[in-house]
Amino acid sequence: MLIRETAILYIEHCREVRLVQPSTLKKYSEILNTWVVPSLGNKQVNRLTRVDIGLLRGGMFASNLSIARTYSVLMVLKGLLRYIKDTRKLETLNPAEVEVPNRGRPHVVFLTELELKKIFAAIPVHTFSGARLRAFIEVLLATGMRLGEALSLDREIFDAGATEHEIRGKGGKFRTVFFTDRCYYWVKLYLGKRFDSHPALFVTTGTSPERWRREDISRFFINLRDRAGINKKLTPHILRHTYCTNLRDRGVDISLIKELAGHADIGTTARYYLGTDKNVLRRIAQTHVCYESGEAT
Repeated sequence: MLIRETAILYIEHCREVRLVQPSTLKKYSEILNTWVVPSLGNKQVNRLTRVDIGLLRGGMFASNLSIARTYSVLMVLKGLLRYIKDTRKLETLNPAEVEVPNRGRPHVVFLTELELKKIFAAIPVHTFSGARLRAFIEVLLATGMRLGEALSLDREIFDAGATEHEIRGKGGKFRTVFFTDRCYYWVKLYLGKRFDSHPALFVTTGTSPERWRREDISRFFINLRDRAGINKKLTPHILRHTYCTNLRDRGVDISLIKELAGHADIGTTARYYLGTDKNVLRRIAQTHVCYESGEAT
């Protein structure tokens, strides 16, 4: 069987068995069709060698791919090889032999309290679009959901007065998210401006609204950033970082942040949110490092 044939089956497996989110499937398909299949597609799975992987690496290097992009390509390839080996039960190169580059500690961008105030002040909440944007931001800040997770919500959750909801996140993993009173206030204000019966929580404008799509989001955040005068990126994922960073700064255990954020591996949570703020480490050291019982000597 050829690599190109298994790539098609792998995408189907990810969609139907692993329940991978459509946005992630799109990324997998793009990587396979752009890099893996053109370079390795005509190889028999049992003839794939480290030399072939080296040629793929060489092609990526010649194209000046970033470390992050190279990492993504090789991780998708490793996933494909695991599928061939473990699911299809075919002989192929051991996925462990595909080494990925060290990405280093990521630089986490998050919003400060002052920046959030500027953002809120720049949203015209008296309009439908403004109320929708404020409600969307409040949902992200209250739950730390990924963009696709938030867009998949239905309005019946809030119509029923539920304060928590189980969602299916990345990799088909289920977790419970919790809505704060502040979040509820802004969602209800937004829903009060709707006169349609579409089940989606966040919908487009017009007489025949549709579920808000990720392609619709970018321009709203770019415009909001400019109006608020924020000198850093403003995206839904930055709000997710803000949620996790806020929890960390308030002393929440990293294992609980992992569960709330829906990370599959605590190593991911630690890599992003441990040791990224020297002020936090200084405060912890000053507050908690003590070797005295408090008794007079």
